[in-house]
Amino acid sequence: MRNMKTTIKALLVITTLAFFACNKTDNTAGIDPNATDLSAVQLKSASIAVNDVAVESTAADVNFENDFYADYAEVLIHLAQVKGRTGNLMMGQGYFHYAEGQLPAVSITRSAGNGYPMTLVVDYGAGVKTKKGKVISGKVTIELSAPRNIDGSQRKVTYDKCAIDTIQITGVSTDTFNGDNVKTRKLTSDSNVTFTLANGATIGWVGTNVREWLKGLDTPKVDEDDMIQITGRIDVTQTTGNYARVITKPLIRLGDCQHPVEGTIEFQKEDATNTFVAFATLDYGNGVCDNLATLTTDGKTVDIVLKDQGMPKAKTEGKHQGMGNGGMGNGGMGKGK
Repeated sequence: MRNMKTTIKALLVITTLAFFACNKTDNTAGIDPNATDLSAVQLKSASIAVNDVAVESTAADVNFENDFYADYAEVLIHLAQVKGRTGNLMMGQGYFHYAEGQLPAVSITRSAGNGYPMTLVVDYGAGVKTKKGKVISGKVTIELSAPRNIDGSQRKVTYDKCAIDTIQITGVSTDTFNGDNVKTRKLTSDSNVTFTLANGATIGWVGTNVREWLKGLDTPKVDEDDMIQITGRIDVTQTTGNYARVITKPLIRLGDCQHPVEGTIEFQKEDATNTFVAFATLDYGNGVCDNLATLTTDGKTVDIVLKDQGMPKAKTEGKHQGMGNGGMGNGGMGKGK
């Protein structure tokens, strides 16, 4: 679809106001005054796509954190036994994927016997910086039903004023593990969460996404060779209208790339007959790790410029440099170590 682009002199940028300025409810993008040839449908679709890219990236970051602590639970049990206490168990254990000198406070509460179900509380406080430069704040509670990688085991994740950089996440998601973690690994996430952007706009996600590992299970200590396929449907609520987010071609994430490298998302709305009809399609490309996606809506295609941090942009002028392999590392997903 990239060769279908029209030359539209427009630049859509989500306006960053005060951090989580809750008194602001307008989530429309700041529009270039020269964007006279964009229809209202195109402008709104571009705003939706820009927000979706930012939220999808935040969801990938919190998924990595949840994977890490769920898989590290057995080590935390041992540390609690050795140290004879349940608070701040990460202290003295290295910095993992965090910047030197920065760690969240982690505590664990276990049941009698084999210790399950158990609850982990990860408290990032006012902010903990990762090695990729992202800042995580707030608190996450992870309730584990069984030891890691047991087929059918679940984890319930509750977000309490948690934020990745300037995007806050609250609510609950439940992840179900299926597979043996040797040949198969699949995590089904049923979510009811709300993302709050820096300008105060809220985006609610209710629905199911499935992450399935296609490559990388034979190297459990290496994330860079992972290939993860994501499918699912999310019902989205926001102040300017509700819609469905449907992955029509599986998203593909690589362990060494910050953004999806492949896959399409359709944004759909109900028509007069209560049938969901697509009004825009976001395309992440055909497997190349770069900083560009495309949005097709109302007969025109607009570039979405992806960013490692901050809000992405919708832009249709100029060339965009690829990111190569300087991508995600431990900052966005993984098997958990």
